Amino acid sequence: MPRKRSWRRRCKFCVAGLLGFVLLAVLLVFTKYKTRQCTEQESRDVLRELCEEYARNRVTGNLCPDLCTAHSIIFRECLNYKKGKKVILAEWNTKKVILKSQYSRRQEYNSMIAKYTNEEGKVVTSQPDMATFLMVVKNQLRTMFQEDATYSTVRETVQKMWNMPWRSHETMSVAAMESLWALLQQEEYLLMQYFKGNKHFPKIYGSCGHFYVMEYTPTGDTLSPQLFSHKTVEGIFKSGTDWEDRAKLALSFLTFIEDLDTFYTEPLHLCDVKNKNYGVSEDLTIQAIDVDMAFFETKMRGILRGRGNCTKSEDCDFVDCTSSCDMTHGRCSEHRSNSNLQAICKKIFLGSKSPLFGGLLRSPPVTIAERLKEALQKCVEPSNSDHQSQKASSKTLEAIRVLLQESIRRI
Repeated sequence: MPRKRSWRRRCKFCVAGLLGFVLLAVLLVFTKYKTRQCTEQESRDVLRELCEEYARNRVTGNLCPDLCTAHSIIFRECLNYKKGKKVILAEWNTKKVILKSQYSRRQEYNSMIAKYTNEEGKVVTSQPDMATFLMVVKNQLRTMFQEDATYSTVRETVQKMWNMPWRSHETMSVAAMESLWALLQQEEYLLMQYFKGNKHFPKIYGSCGHFYVMEYTPTGDTLSPQLFSHKTVEGIFKSGTDWEDRAKLALSFLTFIEDLDTFYTEPLHLCDVKNKNYGVSEDLTIQAIDVDMAFFETKMRGILRGRGNCTKSEDCDFVDCTSSCDMTHGRCSEHRSNSNLQAICKKIFLGSKSPLFGGLLRSPPVTIAERLKEALQKCVEPSNSDHQSQKASSKTLEAIRVLLQESIRRI
């Protein structure tokens, strides 16, 4: 009897110790997460400084009055890490929106206004004329899209990028030049404005200074279920109950992938594929809400070519955009060896094999399960030819689409 009590006592100590260890680990992770997160005060200070610059006529934008005068754009929450781009959740006339900027303060961007000391020893500023401003804009577009734009195209681009009234023959104010120039230095803003009108990119409502205001489309539980939510726990036992919504999201991804190859003069490559980079609209349409690591074809080739020397193909990979190593010359190929479809199949559709963290197309209906499994495997690992990896074909995309549509019709 005493021996049995002693064994129970030791078990209790072990369980208590294990729980304590788990609690400590969770606490450490939470503390590290909190220290990386931005604070409410930091975000409010950034917006206050922005509005002070607006009041001094140093910046402008179509939404500055709403943010700084009418106060119809109201701060709700900071969403970014301290060292990352600034992302703020706000409410605009009862509608949730996102305020975003690569840097917190305008001074972190290159200025269009030159400063110099005159003969009297005073620091004065010089605003470029409109022709000089457009030339600088043209150079910026060449850097971003790796192609030359005509003078008329540059003017059209400025009109497209700027949400304020401006006629092509007019000279912009200093505040307008500084604000637009800060926006044009943000590749994500440029991309979203170029894809304006495409349903797979959030709407840009306007801007104030270096901040732009965009449509709020969160990732949502269907695409990225929360670990400790009731829906996730229930999904472990009834993983097929939300299949229709997940299948519709997957179909939206397939349409999105096709658009990336046809919407612009060059295909757009996605090099950072993960759930949190995509939002879900109310009608279950996928939207790219973070495209910092998306590049058009010419720029993609330059990035891969710049990977330099290699001894194996893995040395040439750029996050989710893979390349191959020319073993003869020990140099990386400038051509991407996988595709957007392969990356989506691997990182989104399949994801983890765990029931808690399974991919979007986990637990499909039994009527398509085996065929879908085969199609997804073919998508991630297309057949090799002469030991050279091949990209997933349009036939594979269409096969996945047909299976998803079939499964929805049967529900």
